[in-house]
Amino acid sequence: MAERLSAGVAIIEMLRQEGVSHIFGIVGSSFLDILDPLYDRDDVKFIGVRHEQGAALMADGYSRISGAPSVCLVTNGPGVLNLTYGIASAYVAHSPVVVLAPSASRDHQYRDSTQEFDQVSLFRSITKAAFPVNKIERLPDALRHAFRVATSGKMGPVLVDLPRDILPGAEIELDMLPPEAYRTGQTRSRGDRNLIEKAARLLLSAQHPVIIAGGGVQWSNAAEEVTGMADLLGAAITTSYGRADAVPSDHPNFLGHLGRLGATEAIEAVRQSDVILAVGTRLAQSTTFYDNRFIPADAQIIQIEIDPEELGRNYPISVGIEGDAKAVMQGLLEVVRDAEPRRNQPWVEDIGDWHARRNDRLENEGRLDSPLIKPQRVYAELRKLMPKDAIVALDAGVGPNFGQDRLNFYEPRSLLTSLDLGGLGFSFPAALGAKFAAPDRPVINFNGDGGFLFNAQEFATAVRYKLKVITVILNNDCWGSEKAYQRDAFNQRYVEADINNPRFDKYAEIFGGTGFYVDRTQDIGNAFQEALKVDGPSIIEIPVDPEELPRPARLSDVQAPKAA
Repeated sequence: MAERLSAGVAIIEMLRQEGVSHIFGIVGSSFLDILDPLYDRDDVKFIGVRHEQGAALMADGYSRISGAPSVCLVTNGPGVLNLTYGIASAYVAHSPVVVLAPSASRDHQYRDSTQEFDQVSLFRSITKAAFPVNKIERLPDALRHAFRVATSGKMGPVLVDLPRDILPGAEIELDMLPPEAYRTGQTRSRGDRNLIEKAARLLLSAQHPVIIAGGGVQWSNAAEEVTGMADLLGAAITTSYGRADAVPSDHPNFLGHLGRLGATEAIEAVRQSDVILAVGTRLAQSTTFYDNRFIPADAQIIQIEIDPEELGRNYPISVGIEGDAKAVMQGLLEVVRDAEPRRNQPWVEDIGDWHARRNDRLENEGRLDSPLIKPQRVYAELRKLMPKDAIVALDAGVGPNFGQDRLNFYEPRSLLTSLDLGGLGFSFPAALGAKFAAPDRPVINFNGDGGFLFNAQEFATAVRYKLKVITVILNNDCWGSEKAYQRDAFNQRYVEADINNPRFDKYAEIFGGTGFYVDRTQDIGNAFQEALKVDGPSIIEIPVDPEELPRPARLSDVQAPKAA
């Protein structure tokens, strides 16, 4: 039965119906009608941040960990402009973030009024949909459509533009429909049966099968199906870049991730593969570099993707199956299991050797001893102490990227990275959003010194909400990736590659958090254990060797021109 409600109350009620418990943003005069109904309720909370970019990244982190939609609400003009990087991050990660974006009043639009710009056009390229609401009566339909689009198929962010004059004093008739009455959410498309049988025949004929698990495995919770297929076929398991938590790290067939600073064992296995089962991955640039340095030119590829436009987009495929990763894999497992496959024992033994070699390599890094601490040694020390249910956020940049191959993940949705966007400043706000989504799980964020200062102001947010998030800052006093390019391509002609920093442990203390400074390897573990006991946010600053810069993966793209 319809109720007559103020527009602000109606919006909050619709968000509550969608299961939204946290709204991320900064208070603004353009949406006080939406904030006011939150005054005396605690089922929906507005999380006030210190920069709108932080709000968007927190919402992204929240959705990646919870698997549920999240909401950003900021003021028009500069507030909405500041969301762009965070919403682009959600777009790349396929996170269902709904942006409620107030805009200039309708009678002031197209007149260059205060804080006016075309928000809808700006966001169309970084959202699944962006549209305005020009009549208050259309508001319920608009919000329902936003959540429908954000949570369907390959999920992603949606922006709803709300002219600031449509809310004050407005009332609407609202039918309190449950979400299942107007959207299906994530459907489980099982894929074409004939294609599944064709894929099964190809897998059964493989001598060197390899599975590459991507983001679709995470979003559809298909880790069990992936590991089940690996066990049946005797296949190696690798993951795409930034998706090292797609399957448990302790599975005997798991060899690590591909891409930048990828596991050498995973790369070697993929290079020797004859059939690749690419599950929930588009085989993107950060994973494959769009060439054959990893993916053999003669390998036959079976690709499972929920978005048909991604099938065969980057590599020729032998079989392409449109569908949900979990549902398609269930059908594929059934066909393969019924055929009673015979595993190629020499290949199974090779996989076991690679798995052991990876463990030995990482173990040996725990004995690295040098005057300056190596990032690899930091991860070796922390790997011993990391809780198995920990959520890890890794920023872009050299220091955090070392962690993708050097930390273990045992539960799905345990790793947050900026993926192909590769943006600095991502991980700290995303880690805070993850903590809101999973308050009972430990959250550890890894930043470089440069990247942390992109969104360091959100440490105030962490203190305010008493978020128990540990931030490890690997401080090498430089822009590491760029310095590596200047070293290898420009004959060590360094221009603005080196930087100066404050003491980050003192920074934490100034804001009311806890700080640790560790410049001896033997103290890393003790500091981390103490940080785990802290009831609130903390920073562990570790100065690391500034010369530990791996050779850039795309060095040929930026080679210096030859002298005339």
